[in-house]
Amino acid sequence: MDAKTHYPEFLSIDEHIRRAQLQRSAHIAHLIAVGVDRLARAFAQGARSMGNGLAAERDRRAIEADVFLRRAMPHR
Repeated sequence: MDAKTHYPEFLSIDEHIRRAQLQRSAHIAHLIAVGVDRLARAFAQGARSMGNGLAAERDRRAIEADVFLRRAMPHR
C-alpha cells in the first residue's frame, strides 16, 4: 500500500513537492552550467593573454638578436 492509495487527498501536495524538486534541480543544473561556462572563458582568456605575452617576448628577442632592428628601435 502506497501513499497515493492510502492518502488520496495529499496527491496535489505530492505533485507540488515534485514540481518544486524539479525546479530546484533545473536551477542547480543552470548554476553549474553557468559556472562551467565562466571557468572555460577564464581559461581561454588566460591562454590568450599568455599567448600575447609569449609573442611579445619572441618579438623582443628577435629585435635584440638582429643588429639592424636593434638600431631602429628606441632604447628603454
